[in-house]
Amino acid sequence: MPETQQLFQDMDKARLLMQDFTRKLNAEPDPREFDKTPDGKANYLPISFVEMTLDELFLGQWSTENFKWSAITNEVQGSIDLVIMHPITGRELRRTGAGSIVITVDSLSTEEKDKMSKQERNLYALDSSNKKPNALDLAFPKLKAECIKNAAQSLGKIFGRDINRKKRDVFKPALKALSDEALQAVLKRIESGAVETVALAEANFILTDDQKAILNGAVQTKQLGN
Repeated sequence: MPETQQLFQDMDKARLLMQDFTRKLNAEPDPREFDKTPDGKANYLPISFVEMTLDELFLGQWSTENFKWSAITNEVQGSIDLVIMHPITGRELRRTGAGSIVITVDSLSTEEKDKMSKQERNLYALDSSNKKPNALDLAFPKLKAECIKNAAQSLGKIFGRDINRKKRDVFKPALKALSDEALQAVLKRIESGAVETVALAEANFILTDDQKAILNGAVQTKQLGN
């Protein structure tokens, strides 16, 4: 087999494998894994399920880099690079995720709240000097988790990309393999004399080596018969 022909066949196989893997990335997550936000108004995927799915799909070949953060009033915002090794191409891919966490402050007593105006209470919540002693101990791991989840969502729906969205798209494979039923239909057309059907099949589908051999054999048989 000519090297160029073998190269194209290998590329077709790799493209189909990549498409199949992308389909897995865009499968809907298991609703049983969802958890509720503190206000109960939205769903989210806990970091445990996101990290386990990364382990499963990328065979543990993922890591994080460049965790950055900054404090703005009573919030800590951050970003992180999620680094994965694509299991089909072997290429390193990077996705940047971002998130923010509110720094918790000491709660006000009922009496203290009654003495303050709404504006004063808001100012109290924004004053970082009122934060709880262990506020950042709790905030930083959560911030990192939120950044990882945000980065993973860009990889596909299985990481929670479409949770809580009103409009959702679906993955539409652009590459199509020739099914057994379609193969039989092409063979029948060849038998009837329409040998050009082979070129149409190759232009619109990805054929396996065996399928190409079967179709070429059918064309040769038809041509010899004529």
